[in-house]
This record gives sequence, structure tokens and C-alpha cells, in this order.
Amino acid sequence: MKYKKINEATVQCIISEEDMEEYGLTLSDIFERNEKGEGFLRDVVERAHDEVGYHLNGDNIAMQITPIRDEGLVITFSDEGIAGFQNMLEHIKEVLSGFDPESIKEAAKAIAGKEGKKSKELEDTCRIFVFASMNHTMRYCAAVPAELSVRSHLYSLKDTYYLVVEKQRLSKKNFNKISAQAVEFSKLLAPSAEKLLYLEEHGECLIKDRAVSTLRKICLSH
Repeated sequence: MKYKKINEATVQCIISEEDMEEYGLTLSDIFERNEKGEGFLRDVVERAHDEVGYHLNGDNIAMQITPIRDEGLVITFSDEGIAGFQNMLEHIKEVLSGFDPESIKEAAKAIAGKEGKKSKELEDTCRIFVFASMNHTMRYCAAVPAELSVRSHLYSLKDTYYLVVEKQRLSKKNFNKISAQAVEFSKLLAPSAEKLLYLEEHGECLIKDRAVSTLRKICLSH
């Protein structure tokens, strides 16, 4: 990471691809501002004190994050209010002026394509259904055909139930069929590695591996 002090209130930090790898970060972590991404951004601000003698005055800080080629980032932050925003914009232009505009466009396309491909691959093998109540969850599980072996996990988080269903040995037809059945009882949440990790870390795992069959049996026995 390379730091540059713009003025007493504004600092710029250039993050390389190697820096991202060292922290085990992806661009999604940063732009979705998940727990890992937020922790990294806090660390960037805190390190500015040792690197360039930056002192944060107050709790409010403005931050501008701009992707550059080779999957790097320019992070500029300030606690100077409107004036700080102006400084940030000017110095981001200064950094980007050294790059060919077409290269920046291509880098942005490559980043978007790579993240989109990961999301599509996960969506083909995993679905996350969000239920407002346990009753809705059980009614859905009871509707799934008993002959289908469904690897599934049930989490509870903030009075909401999350059913993670994996494709595993299911045919694509059956996987889509049970996904379509869930629409009546739940909302579909686009899957991502970050969301799954968040559920594992912050949610309570109620049933591991065979949630659908377990809840089906409970529901049909009453």
C-alpha cells in the first residue's frame, strides 16, 4: 500500500492486487462493504497515522474508492467535509491521468466479468431462500418430493429463516423445480460466497445438511 498525504485532512492510498491478495480480499468485499471489507477500510485509515502522520479529527469521514487496472484500488479519505470531497476528486484524477483510459475501461470490464462469472457459477449450484416464519419454511419443505435427496442447511438470523439448498446430485430440472416451488413461500436471495460466510458467522445453524427432509418429516408427522 502506498500512502500520500494531500493535506492535513485528506489522504490517498493506492492498493495493489498483491495487497488485496495479502488480505484475502476481493473487490466484492470492498464494494459490498461486508464485514471483511469494512475491517480492511478501517485498517487503511488507521495505518495512515503511522505512514504519513494522519490524525482523524472527529468521527465523520468521507471516502472515495476507485478501481484501477490490475484489480487495484485508489482509496481517498477525508474528514474535511465538502472541501475534502473536492480534494479527493482532484487527486483521483491526478492518479488516473497516468493510465490509458481504454486500459481502465478494460480493467473495469474484466473485474465485472470475473465477479459476474463467480456469481453465475454459484447460482447454478446453490440457492438461498428467505422465509418470514418457521411455518412457511416447513410448508415449503413438506412440498418438496420425498424421493429427492436435497442437501440443505437452515439458519436463523434476526427472526428470519434462511434455507440454503445445494444442487449436488439433483438434476438441473429437479433443482429448478424445487426452486420454483419455493417462490410461493419465500424470497430468493442471490447467492454469493460473502452471504454464505455471513450466515455461517452470524446466523444460528438450526439444521445442518438435511434440513429439507428433517422439516418435511416433522411437518408431515403432525
